Amino acid sequence: MKELGLDFGWGPTAFMQWSLEHVHVLLGTPWWVSLGLTAVAVRLCLFRFYVGASDNAGRLATIKPHIQDIQARLETAKQTRDMPAMMRSTQELRGVYAAAGIKMWKNFLPLLQVPLGFGIFRLTRTIATLPLPGLEDGGTLWFRDLTVVDPYFILPMITGTATFYLFKMGGETGGAVWPPALFKIFQWGMPIISAVVMSFWPAAMQLSFAISSLLSLGQTYLFKQPWFRDILRIHPLPPPAPPPSEQHIKAMIIPTTARTKPAEPEAPVQGLIGRVSTTLKKYAPDTQPSLSGGRTKAQVAEAKRYEERRTRQIQRERYEAEEERRRKRHVSKR
Repeated sequence: MKELGLDFGWGPTAFMQWSLEHVHVLLGTPWWVSLGLTAVAVRLCLFRFYVGASDNAGRLATIKPHIQDIQARLETAKQTRDMPAMMRSTQELRGVYAAAGIKMWKNFLPLLQVPLGFGIFRLTRTIATLPLPGLEDGGTLWFRDLTVVDPYFILPMITGTATFYLFKMGGETGGAVWPPALFKIFQWGMPIISAVVMSFWPAAMQLSFAISSLLSLGQTYLFKQPWFRDILRIHPLPPPAPPPSEQHIKAMIIPTTARTKPAEPEAPVQGLIGRVSTTLKKYAPDTQPSLSGGRTKAQVAEAKRYEERRTRQIQRERYEAEEERRRKRHVSKR
């Protein structure tokens, strides 16, 4: 391609150019096959990152009921600009994440697909505009010419449909939890926008993004399967919550003694981490080394430091409260 003046220097576009050219030359495949194989190769290179993000999503979805109170207190502290409360809630959340084996940085690694996606977008647009020799008849079926738009708009419709079901199934990790309002926007808005915008692209671009969308959909389907998660030792997804009507019925049939029985007193930090540990082991008793004797030294140390900080903080707050009561009693005696 460089002989034709295509030189993107260094960056994601240059990397995608190198990948596509080597696939096409070494395998001798038609351009439509080369585009598909390049998309598959990129997906395989990033697959390990998606596994880590999916494991995080499964763990986070499992412990979500236990951290909602901390998140609510953190949000309230942010709104009221209460820095001490914000720091306490943040420390609590970090401690629970460490005990649950959640590493938030893993959620950002799949974003490497963004610059690579931009690179293939820029590359396919350029080679279709030239056009690159062999691209006019490098297609197949109804899209023989990869330099013009799909005459039947089937490729954009494939991309839009795959995007719709991708969001419906929980994103590319298979376990994303969307806020209701945001979920509707993404599930309906993104497929429509992507299908309309792609309708004006050359078939080379349409084909590349359609294949990527189908690969994402297939990956999401696999991440939703318990047997697949078990093979890769990914934390299982918790069962979906029952509808509000079922929850109300279950609450009504709980015996009165069970509802009115006072809760056992427990230490705030140890109690929460214990409940998180029990919940995770309930869904994956054999695949949770982070909460058993096989925890890494870093995780054990982080959890221990967090518990020590919280214990000191609780003791200090109790001491300050006791001192305040003594001061008030002394003032009242006067």
